[in-house]
Amino acid sequence: MEDAPIITALDLGSSLVKVVIGRLVNEYEIEIIGTGSFPSTGVKNGSIVNIETTTKSIVEAFGDAELMAGQEVGSVVVNVSGKSVHGFNERGIVAVTNKERIVTEMEIMRVVEAAQSVHVPHDQQVIHVLTKEFKVDDQVNIKDPVGMTGVRLEAEVHIVSCGNTALNNIDRCIEQAGLTQMDRVLSSLASSEAVLTSGEKDLGTAVVDIGSGICDIIIYVDGGIAYSSVVPFGGFHITSDLSIGLKTTIESAEILKKRYGHTQLDKIDPTEKIEIPAISGRAARSIFRSELVEIMEPRVREILEMVDTEITRSGYKSALAGGVILTGGTSLLFGIESLAEEVFRLSVGRAKPAGLTGLIDKISSPEYATAVGLIKYASRLQDLEQRNIRSGSEQDSWVKKARRWMENNL
Repeated sequence: MEDAPIITALDLGSSLVKVVIGRLVNEYEIEIIGTGSFPSTGVKNGSIVNIETTTKSIVEAFGDAELMAGQEVGSVVVNVSGKSVHGFNERGIVAVTNKERIVTEMEIMRVVEAAQSVHVPHDQQVIHVLTKEFKVDDQVNIKDPVGMTGVRLEAEVHIVSCGNTALNNIDRCIEQAGLTQMDRVLSSLASSEAVLTSGEKDLGTAVVDIGSGICDIIIYVDGGIAYSSVVPFGGFHITSDLSIGLKTTIESAEILKKRYGHTQLDKIDPTEKIEIPAISGRAARSIFRSELVEIMEPRVREILEMVDTEITRSGYKSALAGGVILTGGTSLLFGIESLAEEVFRLSVGRAKPAGLTGLIDKISSPEYATAVGLIKYASRLQDLEQRNIRSGSEQDSWVKKARRWMENNL
């Protein structure tokens, strides 16, 4: 893929706005040519709460990324998250009406349209229709039914919608930053693109992206997306507890959390001491590290228990032979994998983006899973559109839409 286009990912996080510029080298490898980040005081719990400050953060992050890449970019693929995001499963059924009774891309489009014909509230907009499986007559667990013969086609899909206000706020920030929007992608879907293999998706795996303000959850069963959800708590809530409990600033609490934090009190030396920085004229002071961990552990456990509630609510917990994969910045906390295994009663691992070349020192971290996944996702769509143009299938808008949808989901 020597001529693969450059793609720019914009990750609107609750602590940082991150920009990553890259291109797909091959199916498994992305070359990173530029990165940038800037504090995002205008984003809270995954949603934009201040247009002006978020726009400033985007401009600053883009400036750094473009300087590093040595070129300007104009369009972006952006993540979507927050409390207004909702995922639900639906089923569509249609008759195979052509004379040969062969399932074609037209039938795929019809059954997808039927599945998403459910009533979506007027203040919500569908952003994804993601397949779990197809069924042709009595044959089940089909991933690509095109070419099969039958009289009835069914599709089980996972639909993701987001509040119009949240989407409009994203649009306004991107526009005011002088950029155009290429695509929107659910944050957890992007993260899973960066850290999961197809084998893990087939096995049954949940990805939990624990960010600063939010936990994004997505569950794969038999290779398809079965469930997605959002828990509006994350690393910032841990930092806030530390700030209050240790009587220090948010900035100092964040540093202490990253440097000395742990999620299991019984795993640290009870005699170890750490220093709380001086603030507002007050002298620096020493405390036992255990005092910090005593504040952290209950909050981390609470967040993981809320995630476990969502996984249990999905109805697919028993199908997760691949366990749970943690990613996102808060997944870097010491001991969180062991605590998560205790809470979930499943195997738990931590993952960072894989298959990267170029300027990877900064982004080979769970914090950048969403941004890297956005590039992978958008690259697949662009590659698909090029293949459609070469094949001439875009002459029929329905066929083009169906093929894009299938490649996006299978």
